Amino acid sequence: MAGYVDSYYARTVLEPGERLPLDAVVDAEVCVIGGGLAGLASALDLAERGRSVVLLERHRVGWGASGRNGGFASPGYPDGMPSLVDRVGLPAAQEMYRLSRGAQDQMRAWIARYAIDCGPLEEGALRCAMAGSRENLQKYCDDMARHFDVEFTHWTAAEIGAALATKAYADGFYNPTTFRLHPLNLARGYARAAEGLGVRIFEQSPALALDLKGPRRTVTTPRGQVRADSVVLAGGGYIGLLHWPVSMATVPVATFVMVTEPLGDRLRQTIAVPYAISDIKTATNYYRPLADSRLMWGGRVLAWEPSADRLARLLRHDMVAFYPGLADVRIEVAWGGMMPYLRHKLPLIGKIADGVWVATGFGGLGLVLTTLAGQLIGAGLAEGDDRWRRFAAFGLPFAGGPLGKIPAQAIYWRHQGEAWLGRHKRA
Repeated sequence: MAGYVDSYYARTVLEPGERLPLDAVVDAEVCVIGGGLAGLASALDLAERGRSVVLLERHRVGWGASGRNGGFASPGYPDGMPSLVDRVGLPAAQEMYRLSRGAQDQMRAWIARYAIDCGPLEEGALRCAMAGSRENLQKYCDDMARHFDVEFTHWTAAEIGAALATKAYADGFYNPTTFRLHPLNLARGYARAAEGLGVRIFEQSPALALDLKGPRRTVTTPRGQVRADSVVLAGGGYIGLLHWPVSMATVPVATFVMVTEPLGDRLRQTIAVPYAISDIKTATNYYRPLADSRLMWGGRVLAWEPSADRLARLLRHDMVAFYPGLADVRIEVAWGGMMPYLRHKLPLIGKIADGVWVATGFGGLGLVLTTLAGQLIGAGLAEGDDRWRRFAAFGLPFAGGPLGKIPAQAIYWRHQGEAWLGRHKRA
């Protein structure tokens, strides 16, 4: 679709139509900067609460990682719940997990309420340990049931082997809380719903400058201005240098996805379960069978975005390493997108200055956590709800902004090297 990076999602997008750029001076209670899922969820939630909202998007709504990801809608947090418990303690981690589950419920409610066609909505996910690893997934399932009231089912190596035609995995667990969808159609559906409640959305309208002093904030675009009581910064991995503290704390990291040609019966013979699948390694491979018998495969982390042809070769290599029987499969399309990471690897949601709110740092769980950001910002702005303080407390530690990609890439390569050495030592 015109204006989007070529991807499976852009090729199958519904609800077409472009929005005009801003070419006037307009007033609103809230100006949201960024038309990804975080910005759209914030705008939609605020509109449901009766606030007037203007949303500015540099390209098209859902243009960035929000419309290019693997489509896994999972509760939780990027570094996993055990890590979160270590960071904030069990009671706080339990509260945060409940919030993420509530945000997932809100996603389902919005999809139904506004008739957003972003399906098919497919339930369930398998998370797999690599062969030779020392993961204790049975204990993990027991801990999740005891502490977070969620029933994950441990799968033995035999059960994994019966479901997946690969020798790369040991055991795994089934997660019934994850579901899959079409993220670009979700984003465009959020936009339509928000506009139906009075939100004014302007595409091709990058925010060039912010004036955050005085009783009202001013956001300047190439052809217009927005004057608002509050500003929500939701630029994610594409924030650029718009706001120095947020920009310098954000490390944009690229990850990648490809889609094969239709595989017919071969797909079922290779992957005998209709679930999302991922593995426990750095960087995670994640993939899922599509309803039209294609296989979507994502993974890798780089500080830059290679060409589409090179991406296809890299991801195809990964797929064949797991599933040699797919060595002759043709790749139809491959693409990448920038995700925002912060040094603490947790999302930052909330007020960072008078009239200035931020939603960023969602890592690989952005489908659900962006909706959570919208809920918390909407409730905070409109009703004085202070649950956002739980996330704002993580702060904006300096990470070098765009230059932070360099150490991030080095860390990734180090993890990859350690994993390679570990596998060969065990062999």
